[in-house]
Amino acid sequence: MPKGKNKFTKEQIQQLSANKNVRQVSEATISFHEGFTRKYYSERIGGKRPKDIFRENGLDPEILGMSRIKSYDVHTRRKAEREAGFSDERKLNQRRPKSAPETDADRITQLEHELAYTRQEVEFLKKIASANMEARIAWESKHRQK
Repeated sequence: MPKGKNKFTKEQIQQLSANKNVRQVSEATISFHEGFTRKYYSERIGGKRPKDIFRENGLDPEILGMSRIKSYDVHTRRKAEREAGFSDERKLNQRRPKSAPETDADRITQLEHELAYTRQEVEFLKKIASANMEARIAWESKHRQK
């Protein structure tokens, strides 16, 4: 039995860790290898039920729980739709910037990104200024003394 709401016991963690499809498991979370995610998605598109897919791959749906299974199904479908596909991008999205660009190519990439961002900011400010001007003209036309 789980220790709390959707928590894995030590025995369950050991059992899940032994499965080749599991990349990492803790008391509260579980993550799967990219290959399993691809296989899961292709079988799911083929019409198999999520519980059956997990069971066929040596993962007990009772241990995982329906909320995890449903959540995994939703996240897998979203991953399939995105450009990066099933690859794990969490390491790429760190908020802490690099201390310094390593090469000239890295520096150029960084500067191109900054330039694109600045251009977006400028376009946004232009739209705000234009909307402000239009609103001012509309207000003045309504309140103009005759």
